[in-house]
Amino acid sequence: MSPEKTRAKHSAEKNMKLQGSFEVALPIRLGIAAVLVIISALFKMPVLVRYILLILSIVVAGYDIFLASVDDIAAKKYFSTSIVILFAAVLGFVIGFPTEAAVMVILYQLSGILIDYTRKRALQSAKELVNVQEEDVKTRIEEITAAENAGETNLQFTLEKSAAFVLRCVAVLALLYALLMPFVTGISFRVSFHRALMILLVSSPMSVGVSFPVVGISALYYSARNGILFNSARVMEQATELNVALFDKAGVFSEEAPHVIGLQSDVLDKKTFLNFLAHAVYYSDQPFAKAISDYYNQEYKLELINNFEEIPGSGVMLEIGHAPVVLATKSYFDTHEIAIPDRNSSDGISYYMTIAGRYVGRVVISSEINQEAETLVEEMNRAGFTRNILLTEDGNEQSQAAAESLHFSEVVGECDVDKKLRLISDISQTGKNKCVFIYANGIEGHSAAALDMRVSRKGKYADALVIPESYLNIPMGIQICRRMLELLRENAIFAIAVKAILIFLSFIGYSTLWFVVFIDTVTALATLLNAIRVTTPSLLAKSKDNDDED
Repeated sequence: MSPEKTRAKHSAEKNMKLQGSFEVALPIRLGIAAVLVIISALFKMPVLVRYILLILSIVVAGYDIFLASVDDIAAKKYFSTSIVILFAAVLGFVIGFPTEAAVMVILYQLSGILIDYTRKRALQSAKELVNVQEEDVKTRIEEITAAENAGETNLQFTLEKSAAFVLRCVAVLALLYALLMPFVTGISFRVSFHRALMILLVSSPMSVGVSFPVVGISALYYSARNGILFNSARVMEQATELNVALFDKAGVFSEEAPHVIGLQSDVLDKKTFLNFLAHAVYYSDQPFAKAISDYYNQEYKLELINNFEEIPGSGVMLEIGHAPVVLATKSYFDTHEIAIPDRNSSDGISYYMTIAGRYVGRVVISSEINQEAETLVEEMNRAGFTRNILLTEDGNEQSQAAAESLHFSEVVGECDVDKKLRLISDISQTGKNKCVFIYANGIEGHSAAALDMRVSRKGKYADALVIPESYLNIPMGIQICRRMLELLRENAIFAIAVKAILIFLSFIGYSTLWFVVFIDTVTALATLLNAIRVTTPSLLAKSKDNDDED
């Protein structure tokens, strides 16, 4: 380890130890500071002694605020909350409001304890939601929520950036207010500076964004409880804009790896027929080809294979030992007016083989569709999706049958991976489409969709994982995302409204330094308690009903 990294590690360990000691000592310090303020207020004493007691109270309660301010100044964060509090305390003391300044510092420090405790309790309550889940789900969501900035959203970033700008503007306006109001209204400079300090305190972003990460983390946990593992709260925020869903049939609605159900040939013995089948699909990437290859356990003679060609969604054609071979669905042969016995199977998809134009047999590949998914499209529509598109590698006839069974109004068949990705890209670039691509396998990378959702327990590139047994909860996962954004907006509007009222009260002189901090603390606690409501099922249902009305 380099000397720089060693020093950084030791510094971090030292800071953790100091932080731990501060957490233990802070309540004691606040108790001592409160006693000093009470003594200064209840007992008659010389003004100098009273000021000394109040100064001691501020030092005991808030010397770490001074240390934090020094660090913020070094980092050029001139409008941090620590600096604002320190400035208000010093100037409040200078202009003749020492008791208010001391009480303000104590309440600010106490608010930190209460907010931190409430935040931890809210996160613990959210975490307990997944205690009943499988071990790999708990491990994965703990990894996600432990990541830096996991609970942050773009809305939080925008508000914090705006708050920093507003605070700078308010600082200038507060200074102008303090200097000009005595000439306009006749109030004293002492009063005008006192009100300006209160306005400055209110404008600091203490309560605006404190609940945002808690809302995000709670939403991540609640979604995980329902089998949807989003990578971060920002991903959940992006999911609120989705309006087009593209579903890959394989692995989502049907088996990811189909298998051979049966072989039938009236011309060739089973071993020879299987040999032809295996060589015919050796170079094919279609799902039915893998099923045949898995079924075949003999050696290949690749020198016999020539002029191989895929028939997307329908089969293959090639030459085996210079004999033309076609292995395809009945619809393909019907299109080319080649007579094939009508021996289709209700248990799967039949692929028929001809050698030199003569029918020799068929292989039946499993094609089971989970009928439990027949309500999924309706639920997606209720979740705000205007289009739901089914993508399959089957021929058009089989694709249409699957779409009807699953109630899709749009289906695209004969799709290999490249065609799926091109289609997703085309739809994503059209109009105001925000697409989600829901797939199980076959994509090694990110598609052009706004969000990739993989039905699997593992996924390197996907923005969200869906536990296979929980894929019917995808609409609920989207509703949780939208509920999260609603709560973020509710908390932001509530905090800003309270600050607006406090600014008005400060402007007309019906407030104090400590009262401003107290109300701001209550506001922060209220938004934290409101954060856990993202996990309330009744509110989620209400959100869904509102979407239906829209």
